[in-house]
Amino acid sequence: MDAQSGLEPDRQPNLDEFLLARLAEDKRIAMDAAAAGGRDAPAARQAAAEPAVAAHVARHDPARVLLECSAKRGTVLACRDSGPDMSFLGVRPDGMADFPLPPRNVHQLAALVLALLALPYADHHEYRPEWRP
Repeated sequence: MDAQSGLEPDRQPNLDEFLLARLAEDKRIAMDAAAAGGRDAPAARQAAAEPAVAAHVARHDPARVLLECSAKRGTVLACRDSGPDMSFLGVRPDGMADFPLPPRNVHQLAALVLALLALPYADHHEYRPEWRP
C-alpha cells in the first residue's frame, strides 16, 4: 500500500481520491503549523515549529492561491450555468444539520457544490444561513 495515497502501489487514484488526498495533506500541514504554536510560544518550541510553519506557508504561496481562485471560479461559473436548485439547501431532517442530503439531479448537485464552496466564508457578514449545505 502506498503511504502517500493509501492505495495499492499499482493502482492510480481517480480524480476524487486525488483531490481528497491533496485536501488531507493541506489539512495536516495546516494543523501541524497551528499546533506548532504562534508568537507566544517559548523560543525552543518556536524553533522546533519552523519546519511545520514553513511547510504551511509554502503550501499557500501566491501562485498556488491564484490557481485555486481560478479553479474555484470556474467551478462556481459551471454550477451557476447549470441552474442550481437553491431550494435544495437547508432541507435536512432534524438532528442532521451536519449531513447534507444527497443531490438527486444536476441542479441539486450544483447548489450543493456552491454551498460547500461558500462554507469557508460563513463568518462573512454577507453570508446567509440558508446557504448552509
